[in-house]
Amino acid sequence: MARLKRMSSIISERWKLWSVVACLMGATGVLVTASLDAASAQERAVPEHNIILGSDARNGKSLFEKHCVICHGPRGKGDGLEIAGAEVADLSSAATQRKLNVDLLRTIHDGRPGKVMPSWKSRLSDKQLHDVLAYVRTLRK
Repeated sequence: MARLKRMSSIISERWKLWSVVACLMGATGVLVTASLDAASAQERAVPEHNIILGSDARNGKSLFEKHCVICHGPRGKGDGLEIAGAEVADLSSAATQRKLNVDLLRTIHDGRPGKVMPSWKSRLSDKQLHDVLAYVRTLRK
């Protein structure tokens, strides 16, 4: 009987230990998830941190001045040539600067179907698209 009580006590202690470990693992999982969510939110808030390495904002500025100024204006504020009824994005705005690089690259690459923004995929190389994005990231209000 004493042996049975001792085994029961050991099992009880191990069960308590396991419960604590399980709680810690669960809490750690929540903390990891929360930190990943925070990192993801930070990436959205400061997207320039994930510019493709090797992008050249100076080359992007040159391309921007050649192809984009006519609509977006010299500082990217959307104040270039006014096209009747066209809504031209202010690239220096906080809303635009918060967008993910992948979303801005898609817009540059594919344009905005049904809008005035043309597709640049047939006119600019992938490197040039990234260079333009690097320059757009330098535009701030």
